[in-house]
Amino acid sequence: MDEIKGGLAQNEQEILNASRFFDSVKELSLSKSSDDLLDRLLKKAAELVNPEIAAFLQKEMATGDLCYVKILGEKTESLKDKVVRQGEGLCGLAAETNQNLLITDCAKDPRFNSEVDQIPGLEIRSLMAIPFRIEKVVYGVVYLVNKKDKPAFNLEEFKFLLALTSFAELNLERLVLLKQIRELEDFDQLTQTYKAKTLFEYFQREVARSERYGTDLSLIKVVVDYYEKIIQTFGQEAGERVLLNLSFILKKTTRKVDLVSRVGQNEFLVLLPNTNRAGALKIQDRLQKLLENQNLRATGIPYTVTVNVYSESGERAVNLYKIPEINVWLNQNSKKSRRRKYLTTGEQLEEAITGSLFSGQK
Repeated sequence: MDEIKGGLAQNEQEILNASRFFDSVKELSLSKSSDDLLDRLLKKAAELVNPEIAAFLQKEMATGDLCYVKILGEKTESLKDKVVRQGEGLCGLAAETNQNLLITDCAKDPRFNSEVDQIPGLEIRSLMAIPFRIEKVVYGVVYLVNKKDKPAFNLEEFKFLLALTSFAELNLERLVLLKQIRELEDFDQLTQTYKAKTLFEYFQREVARSERYGTDLSLIKVVVDYYEKIIQTFGQEAGERVLLNLSFILKKTTRKVDLVSRVGQNEFLVLLPNTNRAGALKIQDRLQKLLENQNLRATGIPYTVTVNVYSESGERAVNLYKIPEINVWLNQNSKKSRRRKYLTTGEQLEEAITGSLFSGQK
């Protein structure tokens, strides 16, 4: 009977451990950013393994050095921004050799370097150092430490941290890839017209082309009137029907060389290369006639739009930059370039991973 009871207790413990791990994985999957993911990883490791210190050391890809960038537990201030040189100490060894390390008794392990691994004011008994890697490239080290009067880390805790770190690696790779996909996407998901970013890139080229070759250039701005009132009265789905109908008509009334873009919630810009004001006004007239005949029948909503036409030619094409929407975009990009001199830990990590994944740096 004792053996049976022991077996049941063991099974119950395994079920409990599996449940705790599942909860931890679920917690990591809710991460909204790379910084959030790293914070959650250390927090869950601290909750479930109960180390004295849980830290993430980020690898400087150019030098191979490691720097303490995220720390939980004692000695946070003394470790903040501390650098471990390439290959030095157990963290350096883990990063250099891409090797997972579990040291149960640092006093008896010859790899423990008291000058590099020792933390001031803390006598280390046991530690775990796990490389944080994506596509076999090491970007940092997850580092957990226990002091002398605490139990040594065991194999089960080591396996748990390995699995948790592996899931965090996969999740971070997913975040980086999704971010890259969003940046590469040219089209607005709802209307399948071009995004504002793409329009402005083409706009700059067309202005430069007009200045150089003396060609005409026009822009048409189309705004759905009382859009917020449409949503309040008929609902969000009705508002989306209006935008879909308008985008369809805009694409139908323009040429293949023209570029239709959604630049705001209820606002579109149409870029018309080699088109003078007379040509742009013809498109405006055709657009308004189509709307009069189709908008109510196609959407069930009697919506109207306000249309403005802007045209310049040759060296005067630069005046199109004064259009409010264009001006706002320029100011936003100017602010972004001045916003923050230093990247966060997660952003630095994303930058390194993106460079490796998409630039062939292995």
